[in-house]
Amino acid sequence: MKSFILIIALIASSFSIPSFAEINSLSQAINESGRLRMLSQRMAKAYLLKAMDIQPEKAHAQFIASFNKFENNLKDLTEFSSIHLGSPAEVEATLKGIEIQWYQYKSELNKNSNEFTAENILVLSDNTLAACEALVKELEKTAERDSARWVNISGRQRMLSQRIAKLYSAISLSGNVARYDSGLKQAIHEFDIALEELIHSPDNTHFVNHKLRKVSTQWNFSKQGFKILDKGNSTPLVISMTTESILKQMNDITALYEEIDKNKKLKSAS
Repeated sequence: MKSFILIIALIASSFSIPSFAEINSLSQAINESGRLRMLSQRMAKAYLLKAMDIQPEKAHAQFIASFNKFENNLKDLTEFSSIHLGSPAEVEATLKGIEIQWYQYKSELNKNSNEFTAENILVLSDNTLAACEALVKELEKTAERDSARWVNISGRQRMLSQRIAKLYSAISLSGNVARYDSGLKQAIHEFDIALEELIHSPDNTHFVNHKLRKVSTQWNFSKQGFKILDKGNSTPLVISMTTESILKQMNDITALYEEIDKNKKLKSAS
């Protein structure tokens, strides 16, 4: 077990998740709306880690950065919809849905940590995730390109990495395996299926394939931590570190798919 943690410590490092302040293309909008999904889970995960006193300063910094990024992204996506899409009714409805859920979610996030608040945050993070998912689907539908689908799927893997860490942390904090285990196993299954789909994407470049192989290796390694949980042991710090590493790789891959989609749009327009 010590060697497992040591290897994770070596491959994981502190990093920020880069994004652009101004959204000026549909490909980028799909990427950044997908980032909202991830942030909805990342905030809850950081909140739970801090409640367990696991790297509390790092967890707090991650929470604040994610909170601010969510607010900025939502504002930028609303401006993009107005300026570049003409505020279509379907997209506007999904943006409004996110605003409603986010108002409730952030109100709870600003409260002091306790068992009752943590439970509410898990529920509200899921409600916010569902609202963000609806926006990504509307933007992908607007794009009408198969290549835009890979931006969505790869971006969703970022969310799943944080959802897995969130649910694992919820089990560790509450000790209630039965309550969260099915959701955790479902997220793991969805990550498995999507990773296999991305690996076989016809749009992959050699570099994308290289990055996906790295994710596959890290993902298979991280499953050791899930097996430990099945045996009644909990290692939230280890899982947090492995999912951080996977998140970084998937963020890079999503940016690569965004470029592929932009290039396809330019070719189709010429």
